[in-house]
Amino acid sequence: MRLLTRPDFESAVRDALRHYTQADLLAGNPLLQARLLAHPDSSAATPQSLQTLLADAAKALFAGGRDQRLYRVLDLTYFNPAPKQEAAASRLGLSFSTYRRHLTSGVDRLTEWLWQQEQHGLDASASAASVVHAPNASPAPIAGAPSTRPRLSVVILPFLNLSNDPGMDYLVDGIVDSLITDLSSRVPGSFVISRSTAFTYKGRSVAIREVGQELGVRYVLEGSVLAGPSRVRVNAQLIDAESDEHLWSERFDKSRGEILAVQDEIVGRLSRSVGFQMVRVEAARPTRSGGSSDALDLVMRARALINDVKRKENAENAIDLFRQALELDRDSVDAMLGIALARIYQVINLYRLQGRDALLDEAEEMVTRAMALTPDHFVVQKARGLLLRARGRFSEAIVATEALIARNPGEPTAYKEMGLNKLYLGATREAVEWFWRADEIAPRDPERWTWLQGLGRALMQSGHDTEAVDALTQAMDCNPSYLRGKAMLAAAEALSGNLGGAKLHLAEYLMIEPNMTVRRFAEQRSSVPPEAVSPTYRRESERILEGLRRAGMPD
Repeated sequence: MRLLTRPDFESAVRDALRHYTQADLLAGNPLLQARLLAHPDSSAATPQSLQTLLADAAKALFAGGRDQRLYRVLDLTYFNPAPKQEAAASRLGLSFSTYRRHLTSGVDRLTEWLWQQEQHGLDASASAASVVHAPNASPAPIAGAPSTRPRLSVVILPFLNLSNDPGMDYLVDGIVDSLITDLSSRVPGSFVISRSTAFTYKGRSVAIREVGQELGVRYVLEGSVLAGPSRVRVNAQLIDAESDEHLWSERFDKSRGEILAVQDEIVGRLSRSVGFQMVRVEAARPTRSGGSSDALDLVMRARALINDVKRKENAENAIDLFRQALELDRDSVDAMLGIALARIYQVINLYRLQGRDALLDEAEEMVTRAMALTPDHFVVQKARGLLLRARGRFSEAIVATEALIARNPGEPTAYKEMGLNKLYLGATREAVEWFWRADEIAPRDPERWTWLQGLGRALMQSGHDTEAVDALTQAMDCNPSYLRGKAMLAAAEALSGNLGGAKLHLAEYLMIEPNMTVRRFAEQRSSVPPEAVSPTYRRESERILEGLRRAGMPD
């Protein structure tokens, strides 16, 4: 029996899947010496027993409902393989990019489950087989298996506004916004669903178990807010998303100037109730000052604007409100970071093409001030990573983003940032994987168009034009107003051979940018300094420019 490190174990599982039909290659796989295949009678594991382990574990792990599609992808890729992955995708009726996302997700989840079995020294083959062949077995869980949902995973759903005044929505949403950020900041290793994904449930009535299944989380926090002129009443309850058991509920009745205290109390209760091992973190965190209730109100109003990044006019309006908040409370970290993010979005989303250095200088000043006050703030790390990318300091941005993912693996925009930075550095294949990971985490997120745009570009640059068309089409479905996306889709269509579709998309783009040329598109429509990107990226980007030429854009 051989003890494997996690990286070695993961590599061995992937090799075993690739060589599933080749017994001679399986004979040398390190998994044959792992605890997974240890037998009480001490008989040696064989390639056949490894094949049984993989097939039975996958069948049981993905037996339930929507997960069947993951099993079918694994089956046609490894267990009963089609001649090529493209053929497997075609048989399943999936686009190649969707097929690849499912394949990555299936392999990751199977590997994670097998690793857990290895750590517990269980016979995973017998465990999985007992579920597959038991006549009355439930198809969803595997006997003896830990939940596939991350241990510290939680979604904070939009709270109900009980005030009968839609004008109070900003206040209610602002409380939830802050809770998501606070939990991500204070609980290292937690998996907190992003704000944009969580708010897709606003106004919807969905069963808690269904929410847990859709988002892959163990806990759901929901609540309501009754806001009056001077006081706020917040009701919150924590629910186990797997059992539907109510773990705790609490009512907080405070003055509007004590909203921060309410948020602190909820985060503290939440951390203790789900066993977050927060004693050290809670003891170490600084006491939050109340600040000005008027400043806090302005911050929440501004956040309500900046959270919709599709509308460029929102950024400037939000900045005005954040500035007013800073005038009332010069130490408002939220206002500083709000200004920083708004300025960065204006640059990287190409909302303002002039004076980018001045915009980023202001953002950097605000990030520096906020970092001096709260260096471990989750949004400080997020803003810093975005700023480094906008400056063209991609390697540093990757380090900052890795720290962000370590703090909260449930934030899909962090995976998107990793993909973009890898893309600009010339690691195109790695970039594609990061974009897929973002989409796997949050396939319904309103910001999905941002990483699908990156995915489409990366696929075009690597010669996968048909898959690029699929990704970019989905991106435009998510955000039809994104002008640059129309040009990118035109290029992809042209490269894939659909000149009719390419000319149609380009015509829509040129209606708004009638004087655009290929050279201007390359020079003026870059969200990062052109001189900072790698030679590989420059060379690969020529394919996109060639696609624009084929679609009919003049040089």
